[in-house]
Amino acid sequence: MNGKQLGSILNNDINNILYAGSGPTTTPEEYKKAVLHLLDTKPGVLAQNVGMPDPVIYPTEVGTTWDRYLAEVMKRVWPTIAEEAAQRQPEALRRLFEAGTDPLTLTIEACRERGVPIVASYRMNAEDYYDGELDTFDFGRAHKGLRIPNRSCLDPVHPEVFAHRMAIFSEAAENYDMDGIEFDFRRWSHMISDPHTNHPVLTRMIVETRAMLDQVAERKGCPRLLLGARVGPMLDGSFDREDFPGAGQEAPTNQSCADLGVDVRTWVKKGLVDYLCPTLFWPRWPGLPCTEEFVALTQGTEVGVYPTLFPLPAWIDEGISVEPDDRQGLLRYKTELCELALQLYKDGADGISTFNWMPHHQPGMVADPMRKEWGLGALRLQMHIHSLLFDRALLEEYRKSDVLLPE
Repeated sequence: MNGKQLGSILNNDINNILYAGSGPTTTPEEYKKAVLHLLDTKPGVLAQNVGMPDPVIYPTEVGTTWDRYLAEVMKRVWPTIAEEAAQRQPEALRRLFEAGTDPLTLTIEACRERGVPIVASYRMNAEDYYDGELDTFDFGRAHKGLRIPNRSCLDPVHPEVFAHRMAIFSEAAENYDMDGIEFDFRRWSHMISDPHTNHPVLTRMIVETRAMLDQVAERKGCPRLLLGARVGPMLDGSFDREDFPGAGQEAPTNQSCADLGVDVRTWVKKGLVDYLCPTLFWPRWPGLPCTEEFVALTQGTEVGVYPTLFPLPAWIDEGISVEPDDRQGLLRYKTELCELALQLYKDGADGISTFNWMPHHQPGMVADPMRKEWGLGALRLQMHIHSLLFDRALLEEYRKSDVLLPE
């Protein structure tokens, strides 16, 4: 697959579909139906988050499954959390395991039915569970001394950590009929100690993953497997919030690729990656990265640039919630979101990526939606606009029309 011709890339959270299930009674059919509902948004590629990079949501011999310690850690990190909420995701996963399947298998099946390529996305150095993160997987529990100083994540500068991660990536590529791997260097902020010195370690991880994917593709007799990465909103330099309207937070939440330790220039020069998703972290609108820098870097290559578009207007913080019967609010939301998508194309993007659109409460999937402040009307618009992101002309036509949703 040519990295410049992927259309759109939807990065979807581990929690999204597991939480949308019914916990101890979750069935494979229910889970797969939820994936198909997500695919109604017509992504060019589904980047399904499957690991942190450890734990993972599929059977593994080299890592730890998501259900093993999750409820225990959640109760410790958030002591007021309800028992049902802490158990819901692990119980859903166990139910699928008992049925002889798992979320990655079911997601691949759904993607094959719709003809949508799927890459397994790994959150690199996740700290979702804060000081409990290393207790969510066996390797972390056994190697807390190998963490990045003062962080709740491991440091790949240590050979043991590096080898463990490569084993996770290789196992998934060998065992599953997926179309590649995505490294998410943007959900969290500390990828490696002393990034300006140790960035070659992360480049070596990219080099070895590229070689591993090529070997797997050759053995399986399939086309080149994709290797993508979510990266910082700029290549290098100090992050200045004034240069990124809507960004909100500065370093370490938002910082350059160089400050993250991801040597994007080398990756592109050596043809190691197929696509890049430069992105801020959960900005309000406009919240756009320096797309032009990445476009110039990848000119004359087959590396695609898919900047991430977020669905949160600045006025959402003013308490404005776009409900289904608020036509003026919906028109404003539609117009502004389409204009931002079109701006990314004007900046030279090959396509557009998204991160956790329609999170945790896809309509009709869960009885008690989370993040209600977004407004359920805006969520339906999100789904429709997502289905147009691959095509600049369709976005422009929809932006100009006074139609909210097709009949």
